[in-house]
Amino acid sequence: MEISSVSITCSQNGGDGVYLEENVRPQIMAMMRPKHGGDVWGKGNVLDYSSNVNPFGHPERLNEYIEKASKELMNYPDDSSLAIKEAIAERYAVDTSNIIVGAGSAEIIRLFPEVFVSPGDKVLMPHPTFSEYSFGCRLMGARIIDVPLPEENEFRPDIGSIINSLDEVKAVYLCNPNNPTGKIVPRKDVLELVSEAERKHTIVFLDETLLELSKTDKDVSCVDTIDSYQNLFIIRSFTKSFAMPGLRIGYGFGNKELIRYMDTGRLTWNLGTIEQRVGTMLMRNEQAHVKKAVDMLESEKIRMHSEMNRIFPYAVPDTDSYFFFCPLYKLGVKSPEFRKVMLENGILVRDCSSFNSPCENYSRFCVKTPAMNDIFLKSLKETVDFFRGR
Repeated sequence: MEISSVSITCSQNGGDGVYLEENVRPQIMAMMRPKHGGDVWGKGNVLDYSSNVNPFGHPERLNEYIEKASKELMNYPDDSSLAIKEAIAERYAVDTSNIIVGAGSAEIIRLFPEVFVSPGDKVLMPHPTFSEYSFGCRLMGARIIDVPLPEENEFRPDIGSIINSLDEVKAVYLCNPNNPTGKIVPRKDVLELVSEAERKHTIVFLDETLLELSKTDKDVSCVDTIDSYQNLFIIRSFTKSFAMPGLRIGYGFGNKELIRYMDTGRLTWNLGTIEQRVGTMLMRNEQAHVKKAVDMLESEKIRMHSEMNRIFPYAVPDTDSYFFFCPLYKLGVKSPEFRKVMLENGILVRDCSSFNSPCENYSRFCVKTPAMNDIFLKSLKETVDFFRGR
């Protein structure tokens, strides 16, 4: 009878969605899902330069780890995810009570506003930055305060300007290095922001997921400070360092009280048995795989930058990280068209128009192995020559 009743109600509204529109949360009505890189599906044999993951791919023993973990699937996962937390705690010299894990950093990004942001709260976001932050906050009814990153200064954040905008702000987000611009904020500036935000009762959400493949990781990371602040939450991920976006494992750090609140709000069994077992073994056994990539990326980005300055008819800004945010103004082309022609030449780059203005005038692409970069640079030259010859 209940099914029949629902059917009648929908029918009376003409089946045109009016019944649902009257009941769906207004935040959902006004939103569209964020777009991301790595959308290789259905594009044939292309080199993906749109996502920033370890160019060596996943460790050789990953399949062995998955096969071993697959023999434990007849029971529910450990809801506390204790083993993987212990491995992370050993790696970063923190306590397991300082750690939360989730199905990729994306789940933790969503969980943070679910726990700390209420309708009407002001949340401060540098712009441009990763779109999932504002998406999760808008779902909770937050008011987003954009702080534009100065294009004339290569989008480097002005920490003083951010600090001056913190009054009555519930949370402030900082991506380090920033996505899509690749710029890194020095550790002392990050901690200055955290200190001032704590004084104003503002929580700092610090995204370090792109930092692990950077040479400056140890100098820039703030993970070792989490017990010094009540308002600092930091996220990291297995996705980039171990090149495994298809296995969703992310983790976050904070003081014990902050983590307790987040753990209360998280989804039960949010990390499956395979992810827990594989993540534990990767964290303990495969750090050399990450270091090897960091060393290679450092030298290759220097070579790529030099070659790009020969290909483009103008100087291309350098990067603090291992991906480039490349201006297209002087080619007379926008990001979607540049992506289209690069794809025709066998390379997938990031269409940055989804980051909103002025990012439609930029393309983002990563650094990979020397052999792959040779292919990329050849395609890049063909693409740039095409636009210059129009």
